[in-house]
Amino acid sequence: MTAKAPLLAVLAALLAVPALAKDPPRVPLPQRKPGTEAPPAEQPKAAQQSPTALAPQGDWRVGPVNALDGKFAYCVAENRFTSGHGLIIARTTPGELNIAVAIPGAQLPVDQRWDVKVQVDETVREKVAVAMQPDLLVVPQGKDEELFGLLQRGRQMAVLSATDRVAFQLKGTGKALADLKTCAEKAEPAPTRKTAKEKPQSPGKTPFPDALGEILAQAGLREVEPVSFTDVPEEKRPADYAWRVGRVFGGVRERTVDDAATLAALTNDYVDTLKAKCPGKASATLSAAESLQGVEIRTGSVDCGAKDESVHVALTFYLTGSRLFTTFFHEGPAADAATSDKARDNITTVIRRLAGAPPQPRP
Repeated sequence: MTAKAPLLAVLAALLAVPALAKDPPRVPLPQRKPGTEAPPAEQPKAAQQSPTALAPQGDWRVGPVNALDGKFAYCVAENRFTSGHGLIIARTTPGELNIAVAIPGAQLPVDQRWDVKVQVDETVREKVAVAMQPDLLVVPQGKDEELFGLLQRGRQMAVLSATDRVAFQLKGTGKALADLKTCAEKAEPAPTRKTAKEKPQSPGKTPFPDALGEILAQAGLREVEPVSFTDVPEEKRPADYAWRVGRVFGGVRERTVDDAATLAALTNDYVDTLKAKCPGKASATLSAAESLQGVEIRTGSVDCGAKDESVHVALTFYLTGSRLFTTFFHEGPAADAATSDKARDNITTVIRRLAGAPPQPRP
């Protein structure tokens, strides 16, 4: 969990959009704030064809992003705009390009796809966009040096769908994208950041490491309440970092394991320990392990039928090739099991994307 934090907390979501299915279902792209704007059919024709280009709020930020194992993944150039929208341009070492738009207030169905047009001045590319998180739309471009050059030299870029459109001024992209290309070609990982234990946090700053904050953000857990263990001895802390979502207590713990350890054995031991602590009847379910590039993932849950109130614990486990074993848990009353399970499933989706897996079909 040492990756540099991109401005818009996209981490590997920008890279982990592999070739999309040839015939995925397409639906109209929702408006940014449903109910606050007239539908396109009622808008003036000029407004549909020529959205006003948003102005950047500051300088472009350019830098590398690491994968889960700490190795270089890709580089990003990013900026915020006057409306609160964000524009992120990502480039890999081979030159693959992804464009992402952060849409404030959006509630996009994750993994849903839409037909869109990416227009830089008069040049248009017809693409398929995918919602990598509720407020983040990613448009894979593949290797497209012509488009990359247009983004450097152009006046504005727009993303257009059948029902929504947004445009950005490309002020400052000449230098920013030149730096982005250099960054991607160097392929140097972002520097390791010190953890909260090693470096005190500034007042008001989240106590989570950058990469953990990014994972939580991508999982839709931006508004969690951090839990402090300042007065708890380290050996008695239930997690390395923890948070609350309503009545649900969440946390993460990671540790290095030896080469002989398997994900099956590690997760079985963890679940057995939880069941042994249950004062009533305990039951557990565990999925089969899923092997992806550089990481194995497994999910599950434990239910404890306590006398006062039954407890449900939702779990995400993963083991990296560098032997780092990580457990995310969300524990709460059985009545809030849906909240715990949703947090688990969203975090699992993020981890899968970090490992480069394709989006999973939604039930």
